[in-house]
Amino acid sequence: MSERTFQFRLRSSHAAPERATQDLVVEFLGDSGEWEPQQLSLTMPGFRIYLISLLLCQHFYLVANAREKAIPLQHLEADFIVNTSSDWIVASVNGDFRIRLDGAASAPERGLADADAIAYLQERMKLCPISRNLPDGVRKRIELTSLG
Repeated sequence: MSERTFQFRLRSSHAAPERATQDLVVEFLGDSGEWEPQQLSLTMPGFRIYLISLLLCQHFYLVANAREKAIPLQHLEADFIVNTSSDWIVASVNGDFRIRLDGAASAPERGLADADAIAYLQERMKLCPISRNLPDGVRKRIELTSLG
């Protein structure tokens, strides 16, 4: 059996003071080798919608918990790779999320994104309901890095 790989990337902005998500872009690496912007629609393949929902759930949990902790999130980027068996059964989920803090925020505000806070956000992301509903045998790796 050959494995299938689905690759996505995401970026979003989070301006002060609300830090709500703005300019969210999700792209999919198509068979042509080109990154294709994704807009959910009824004509999109259902499995791709499922994978995008998994990515967006991780994003939502990251942003919501950063806002709850008053972390001055300004920009977020992610690379998201899902491997499946040849019959579309998810085998692994790998997400690399990178946040950039608002340089205009005060030093104490930026200090809220210390190592403990980053670890907390990373753990909270794993509580996303879509991720939690993956079978126990699925290898899940979600990493979060602060770029300062």
